[in-house]
Amino acid sequence: MKNIVVFDLGGSSVKYGVVNFLGEILFKDSFPTPKDSFSTLLNSMVSILKSLTKFSPAGVSISSPGAVDSKDGVIRGVSAIEYIHNFEIVKTFEDAFNLPVHIENDGNCSALAEFWMGNGKSFESIISLVLGSGVGGAVIQNGTLINGKTFQSGEFGYMVLDGNKTWSSLCSTISLVQRAKEITQNSDLDGITLFDLDLTNHPDIKTLLDSYYLNLVKGIYNLQCAFDTETIIIGGGISSNPLFLKNLLKTLDDFYDSLGDKVEKPFIQKALFENDANLIGAAYNFIHKQKNTD
Repeated sequence: MKNIVVFDLGGSSVKYGVVNFLGEILFKDSFPTPKDSFSTLLNSMVSILKSLTKFSPAGVSISSPGAVDSKDGVIRGVSAIEYIHNFEIVKTFEDAFNLPVHIENDGNCSALAEFWMGNGKSFESIISLVLGSGVGGAVIQNGTLINGKTFQSGEFGYMVLDGNKTWSSLCSTISLVQRAKEITQNSDLDGITLFDLDLTNHPDIKTLLDSYYLNLVKGIYNLQCAFDTETIIIGGGISSNPLFLKNLLKTLDDFYDSLGDKVEKPFIQKALFENDANLIGAAYNFIHKQKNTD
């Protein structure tokens, strides 16, 4: 069985592991993302790769933030890791690793994981929606990942709702939790426990959440109008609380009931994979891309 070493580059940490061609994670770990330079990151990755030689990797696959131009092997745009942009990063990795390397945007990797092994595996067209510091995701249409002209397809958070407010500003988990902390004076709230509050004792939180759900539903409705997808799969820490999906679906039903003409209601699911999604999706990207180059 062939194996792939996978890296998921994040602003605070780099997750890595070994995934086989069946999508099984054989090993995983992480290290803090270097703050100083790309060379420090590269040296750490080389050292890790050497420690994993017993798995006889067929190659390396990387999940990365930014507008990943997988054709030219360049990460364009901007991200929380400033030093990875605008040079031939794939060639640099291949020279250092002496192995084939493929790279894809992290939101796209999350979608690929669901499409390959998760709650999207029974469908040809899915939208992955990831709720976190912003609103991101990816579109897979007829089995093909849609990258877009400038490799920014799936940057849903830049969509404008409610005047000139972006979807991310209205529906990021971080901003939602921060507002809830200010209202409750509870610094321990997070994107999961927030939904367990007794709302009868917190009417201002109920108002906050009602607005959040409605803005989330409006964006979802717009995505369904644009893509007519078979399913929308929602990930991010917030999705781990069952009350979140229950209340979201109730708001969606109420919103649809308030409309006249409308598109078919989307089939919404919670993502199967959470912290491992980008590792699994990166492995699938390698298998798919390498098959086309062999």
